[in-house]
Amino acid sequence: MRASMRGKGILLLLLLLACGSLGFFGSKIIPEMREVINQFAKRTQREAVLQKYAGPGVVPKELMLCDMTKPIVTKSEIKEGITYYTLESRVEKCEHSPVATGTVRIFKMGWKDGKIVRFSWEGPKGGKVEY
Repeated sequence: MRASMRGKGILLLLLLLACGSLGFFGSKIIPEMREVINQFAKRTQREAVLQKYAGPGVVPKELMLCDMTKPIVTKSEIKEGITYYTLESRVEKCEHSPVATGTVRIFKMGWKDGKIVRFSWEGPKGGKVEY
């Protein structure tokens, strides 16, 4: 019984260390992206911060139509010199598309030199919802 408990304790410790190492050594979120995340939940602030960092036509207007939660970064990667962040955010309220309310939206933002240069919808999580 003691050996079993000790083995579980060691396993738990190793898992905690592995998770901590991933968080410590994983890619960092750039300050500009952190600002977008922090301003995202309020529609007017989201629109202002996205205009600050994205050129015209990069971020689709649909991102401004609904009230959404603060996004969670689920992945980051660098491709061809662009840092991509995959985000998830739940639609709180959407007068433009009531069926979107409650769905989780997945999207990618690509950053280069402190500016948003790419944006793509990765779809709703768990189903299809049209705007």
